[in-house]
Parts: sequence; C-alpha cells; structure tokens
Amino acid sequence: MPALPNAHALLIGVGRYQDSGLRSVPVTASDAQALSAVLRDPRFCGYAEVQVTVLSNEGATREGILAALKELATLLEDATVVLFYAGHGDYSTDGGYALTAHDTRVEGTRLVAGTGVSEQELLERLRAVKARRLLTIFNACHAGEVSPNLGAGEETVAGTQLPEKTAAALLSTGSGRIIITACREGQVSYVGAGKLTLFTQALVDALQGRGDYITNRGGFISAFDLYSQVYETLQKTVPAAVPDWLRDIYGQTQEPELTVLKGVGPFAVALYRGASTLGTFGAPQRPEVDAALHEVDEKRSQRLLNQILNIQVGGDVSTAGRDNYAGATVGNNNTGGNRRSVFDGGSSNQYGDFTFGDIAGRDIVKGNRVGDDIKVDDITGSSGVAIGRGAHASVTTGRGSEQLAAEFAKIYQKLAASGESPAITAAVEEQVKKVEVETAKGEAADATKIEGWLTVIAKMMPDILEVTANTLLSPITGIATVVKKVAEKAKQAAGRS
Repeated sequence: MPALPNAHALLIGVGRYQDSGLRSVPVTASDAQALSAVLRDPRFCGYAEVQVTVLSNEGATREGILAALKELATLLEDATVVLFYAGHGDYSTDGGYALTAHDTRVEGTRLVAGTGVSEQELLERLRAVKARRLLTIFNACHAGEVSPNLGAGEETVAGTQLPEKTAAALLSTGSGRIIITACREGQVSYVGAGKLTLFTQALVDALQGRGDYITNRGGFISAFDLYSQVYETLQKTVPAAVPDWLRDIYGQTQEPELTVLKGVGPFAVALYRGASTLGTFGAPQRPEVDAALHEVDEKRSQRLLNQILNIQVGGDVSTAGRDNYAGATVGNNNTGGNRRSVFDGGSSNQYGDFTFGDIAGRDIVKGNRVGDDIKVDDITGSSGVAIGRGAHASVTTGRGSEQLAAEFAKIYQKLAASGESPAITAAVEEQVKKVEVETAKGEAADATKIEGWLTVIAKMMPDILEVTANTLLSPITGIATVVKKVAEKAKQAAGRS
C-alpha cells in the first residue's frame, strides 16, 4: 500500500506547440516530469505511481487535458489532489482567459477561442471535483532563456499569469482549494538556464524536504510551508540566475503568490522526507511568509464564480454576465424582494435584500432605480451605494477625482470607437476600469497591480495601452509618482515611447 493512498496528481507541461505562432518552452515539459518523479519517490512524497498522471508535449492536447480534468471528478471526498500546469496562459479572441494546449492555435497576439482550455471550462471541471483538498499550481507566464540564440535586449516573454479574478473564482469550486502561482499578476516566471524553470526547481527542492521553512508536520509537508519555501528560494535565485538586462526589462523580482479564502488553513500535500511513521498533521493557519499572500472574501469568490460561469443565483434571478450589467434584472420586472444583482469585479457590499458589486466608474448604472426606491447615483471613480427609500449617494475619492474621471472618459470613448469585437472591448474596458479605480487612491495605489493590468491591455489592444499610459503620465492632481513610473515602463515595454 502506498504511503499516501489518497494522494493524486495531474501534472501538465505543454512544452511544444503545433502552431509556430506560439513560443515553445520545452523546459515546461521537463517541469512536469521532474515533479512527477519527486511525488512518486517513496523517499520523499510517497504518491502511488498509478495515481500520478503526466501530460506533456503531444500528450497535452486540449481534449487530453479536459479528459484528465474530468477524470479527477471520480475521486472521493477524502482525496488530496495536486494539479500542476506549466505552459502559456493568455487571452483568446473571445476576450476570455485560457490555458494553452499542444494544439492551441493563435491569431496575431491572441489565442483562437475554443482551441485552449478556457477559464470557464477549467472552473466547470474543478467544480465537479469532490476532493476536499485541492492544491492548484500555475506556472503560466515565462521569460528568459527560452532559446539558446537569444541575446541581450531580445524580447523573450511568453504568456500571461492566471488573472486574479479567475484565481479568486476557483476557490469556490469546492472546499479546501489552495492556489500557488509562479508569480504575481504583472510579473513573469523566469525560466533560467537550468534543466527546470526556477519556480519548479524551487518546488521540487522543497518537496524533497530542503529548506528552512519545510517542517515535519507529523510526517507531512504543509501546503503553506511549501509555498513559504518556494517564495523565499526565488527571492535568492532570481537575482543570481537571471541576467541584469533581462530583469531590467521584465522586473527585478518574481514573487509566487498564495491565494486562499479568508480563514481557510492548510492541508498536507506530501510526506516529509519519506516519513514511515505518521502522526497528527498540525500546521499554522497562516504561512510564515505572507509577502504575496492573497486572501479572498468567500462571498466575492462565489460571486465571481457565478459571474464567469453565468450561474443564476436564486429562483427567478437574472445575473449579469461579463459586461452585460446594462441589461441585468433584479427579480421579476426589476421589482424588490429577495433578489441579487451580480456585477463584475471588486468586493461586494450587501445591504438588506440586495448585493451590489464593485461598479466603480460605470456610468451605465448611474441614476437607475433598483427595486423599491433604492438608488445608486454618481459612483464615478469609486464604489458606493445609497440604501433606503429615496436615499442618495454621491462619492468622491482622492484629490483630482473629477479630473481623473474626465481623462479616463476619453479612454472609454476611444474603446467604444475602436471597432474591435465586443468581447475584446469588454475585456480591455475591465482592465482600464481597474487601473482607474486603483489610480484614484493616490499615494496608496498599488503599482504592482496597475502594472499587471497595463500588461494585459498592451497584449490585447496596444493603442489603448498607449492612451491609458499617456493619461497616467499627464499632470493630473493625485496620480502618484510610482504610478507614473509604471506607466512609462509599460509604454517602453510595448515599444510606444
């Protein structure tokens, strides 16, 4: 009998692509194979050989990946599952995010919709997994050393990391979900010059029991300890292994991110150095390293899952899908009662019978009435609601908020006149709105988040990236210096300086 009879793993390393328009990163296939070897090794992790599935190169087709994900649904609730993906993630021609497969096709800079594994398909498959312990690990945005012929200054980035919204939604696909991504949104996962990517090498070393944060937890390794060790390892290896010129282009640091629901603790993911005597698993409810810890509110996670999958909430409720909030209804004929309206992005604020999502800057709801004399008015550049009969809310945030809103209005006008498909336009508008809301925070704005959103905009609509960056660089009161620096960096990376 294996040491961990209920432990299973699905490891995907795409490696090579049929479409020459997608940059092959052969080392990602090696990542999956190396992780398989350490999980199966009785001296380390103790997974049964037959319970570890590896898909790589020609075996990592779209249908093959979907079939393997479907197979996970046959596992019982007491199973522990590790799902690992190393390849490219990016946006499709329909505006949605997808993970690539060996047979994924590309048009220009976008994946052809339906040829990769869409975020909807991924979430649907994981909703069917009954296992109460699921660790998902994504390494989907690579840069550096992907070709022996690359020289200083050549562009080497491939893919986009799992979006924050998708990761947050994934947490509600079942109980006991934990996500580790190889880097934060807007950063890259450096490949390095070794046999494995730097991230996966750190992961394999930690699973072998190496590192100060890998502690014996009753004979087991905790998911949080695993994350802490990988994070700390990369803070040392990236500066040492990645050339200065490459880090000058794509960022000095690579910070793996841990995404969990607030209040949810860890579980055991492997044996500690092949332990043969097992005790009671016990571990702190928070990781020792929390520099890139992302805790998600349960209600927001569920709301985002409902939105992405277009799930109706309640008996006769119509929910608003991606940017369909203009036509969303709350109950029958917009009447009151116990109804919920689901909007895109941000944390929800629930008041009485209604839940309003983050509708910052979305004038489309301005002045509309919902239910019985409950009105939302003038929420440009922030999020807020007025509740009660005839109540009114007018929200202003930060210095120069009116100026900022006026400048961003020009971006939305350019988007509307772009001639792009509605799906692409909606996806880019979503990113721009996030930039606007974060920028309005002034000196408290998170530059790392803004950089990530600008990176997505640049990939999907470079012209909109240019006008957005120019807006951030203009002398508008309240825009932090660090935000201006990020905007300038984004323009340079997009070749629009």
